[in-house]
Amino acid sequence: MRLLRRNATPSNTTKDHPLLRWFEEGFLHAFAWLATTVYRTAGDWRGWRPLLTRTSAHLAVIAVAILATGLSNVEWPAQAASTSPTLALPASAGDGDNEETAEDILAVFNDNNGRGEVTPPLPNGRNRANRAVARLAQPHTIIPERPRLDIVTYTVQAGDTVQSIATLFGLQPTTVMWANSAIEDAPDLLRIGQEVTILPIDGVYHTVTQSDTLETIAKEYKVEPEPIATCEYNHLEPPNYLIKEGTRLIVPGGEKPYVPKVVTSYTGAVPDGARGTGGFQWPVLGTITQGYWYGHRAIDVGAPLGSAVMAADGGFIGFAGWTDVGYGYLIVVDHANGFATYYAHLSNIYVFEGQAVERGQVIGAVGSTGWSTGPHLHFEVRYYGTPQNPWAYLP
Repeated sequence: MRLLRRNATPSNTTKDHPLLRWFEEGFLHAFAWLATTVYRTAGDWRGWRPLLTRTSAHLAVIAVAILATGLSNVEWPAQAASTSPTLALPASAGDGDNEETAEDILAVFNDNNGRGEVTPPLPNGRNRANRAVARLAQPHTIIPERPRLDIVTYTVQAGDTVQSIATLFGLQPTTVMWANSAIEDAPDLLRIGQEVTILPIDGVYHTVTQSDTLETIAKEYKVEPEPIATCEYNHLEPPNYLIKEGTRLIVPGGEKPYVPKVVTSYTGAVPDGARGTGGFQWPVLGTITQGYWYGHRAIDVGAPLGSAVMAADGGFIGFAGWTDVGYGYLIVVDHANGFATYYAHLSNIYVFEGQAVERGQVIGAVGSTGWSTGPHLHFEVRYYGTPQNPWAYLP
């Protein structure tokens, strides 16, 4: 008996179906690739850690920036309460019933909790256009330096000098000196608690005597009479500008002649070879406490009490001893070439008059004798008796 067999390769089979073909050729390959990738990642996760760390850090920074930008536009209750906006009050609108006043706008502004909205009707029932109140800029205000309106008194503090006081008030040191007789006699001598008269402008403070006139005062201080008469601080009445004995006048721009202090010098024979080289060195190690100016034609070098004082150049001792003109214990070195150097306020003297000294030789010790407010060396350079600026000669 013959059996019938089915055709093994029919023309329309499931094997040739497109979905089945996609599943076998596409999905299975993709699944295999995905499984392989996951396996590799899971097997070597430590190698991915740096990339993941950097990526998360960048995302965190971006998130913080977005959050900060969003919060910057938020008006917090505390900020709104502490900030009082400024109203730009409009000018008069012009006619009658539509005219607004500052009180009207402020009233509505306050009713709206300071939000700057003025759209509701005004309290008095007037009609007006819908207009918002603008905020005005509030720049930082710089207060300019204003001139003093009169003469003031300053109390000397620790560390003050005539120069520092003058700088504090924007004046020349000579103005402070000429307005205070005690300072004029001894510019180096300031005491803590001492009261100093401070003029509002540069010049001389003159006490009127019986024989004084505006012309004689002006001539004495080398100015014209008109600035004295018209100076607002002198309170003189035109047209005669009468002055009274005993009153004090400010002489704007006036000045007094400088009178150098003189001490008795050695008159004996000059020792052989006692002549300077013309080059000076620093006489002491320390810090500058007061510089050279019209009323102080020297420099002060602060140093510990007893510090060595050296001759700035070679020469001979022209003076060594006590003085009554404010120097205290003083040494004068004559350099036998027109120059002489002064070393004042010493605590000890190690030389005698007529002795030859060399450049750099120790001649004394720092002190605070005479008109002095602390241990320092007052150092002067004179050329044929005329004071010079030591800065021009020291290295």
